[in-house]
Amino acid sequence: MTMKKTDLYKNKGLAVASRMKNAAKAPKPGSAEDKVLTKKEMAQANPLLASLMGKAKPKSK
Repeated sequence: MTMKKTDLYKNKGLAVASRMKNAAKAPKPGSAEDKVLTKKEMAQANPLLASLMGKAKPKSK
């Protein structure tokens, strides 16, 4: 008995899915894990965040 086309596609799909599941997780470039900022550094970069935190005042022009 020969395999149907749908069975072949199903087997191929399951093989690809299992390879994807078992593959090593590679970090994306520019992800948050690459550069970790402290709260102070984030507050300096974002004046809105600084005003919400209340620790640093945003710079006025």
